[in-house]
Amino acid sequence: MVVHPSPPADVPGFVEAYRQVLISMVNVCDGLREAEWDLPTDCPGWRVRDHVAHTVHLEDYLSGSEHPVPDEAIEVGSPEHVRNDLGVWMEQGVRSRADVGPEQLVAELRALVEIRSADLYAPDLALDSTVRSVRGSEARFGDLVQLRLCDIWTHEQDIREAVGRPGSLDGAGAAQWTAMVLTALPRVVLRRVAPEPGTVLILESTGPVTGRAGVRIDVDEAGEPVAHELFTGHSAEEGDDVPVTDAGEEATTTISLSTHALARRSAGRASTEDTAYHVHGDEDLARRVLEALTLTR
Repeated sequence: MVVHPSPPADVPGFVEAYRQVLISMVNVCDGLREAEWDLPTDCPGWRVRDHVAHTVHLEDYLSGSEHPVPDEAIEVGSPEHVRNDLGVWMEQGVRSRADVGPEQLVAELRALVEIRSADLYAPDLALDSTVRSVRGSEARFGDLVQLRLCDIWTHEQDIREAVGRPGSLDGAGAAQWTAMVLTALPRVVLRRVAPEPGTVLILESTGPVTGRAGVRIDVDEAGEPVAHELFTGHSAEEGDDVPVTDAGEEATTTISLSTHALARRSAGRASTEDTAYHVHGDEDLARRVLEALTLTR
């Protein structure tokens, strides 16, 4: 898998990327008009303000605060977009700030940029350091920060989409999301699509973040299907050419789409029908892969 610009790979890189995605969300929110805070978004059940409240809740909690449930628990009910206990926990965090005005939400978020940055500049922090995670759990710093980069950036994109202000498509958040999707491709194709052995599928992000991943489906000695990842670190200049199966070049299917289109489809924000993409090869297989490539709720 090759991604450019590359996502962060060490503690300083992750810390700086974390700070960048938070500041980018602050900058978007600073420019919102009053009416825009209540616009619906492509994230089911949430308005623009809910994305900000969600980010403030999680960053505040990760910094050491308690889950903001008052004496009488916040009743979430059974909305369609709340599908599990984690969803209830997050929805409680959003609803706990239902009466907080936009200016205060932005002020909280801005303050949390500095609080979280200070937390993460600890001199002994390592990628495998244990840090606080959601719902009283713990996680490796490297794992948590990758998830936070993806989550914050995706919610920023939800806001930008709702208010018609595209941007932030070439930074660390976009790179981390693209890398996550491309890394997941072999698993998604093998488990969710299950094409015939011999199938070769390539997925390309054409920019601003560029990247590609590929998978070849074979069978093991027991006759079970297995996925072989392609493009494992070699650039095209080094001879990492598009693979061809015994069935010939026509057995290779390539899906190409922009960073924005890939992100909205893989976040479940846009349907396959509403996604602009180009296919070289099996169009039905490409559609099935894109349908299966939803990695969030």
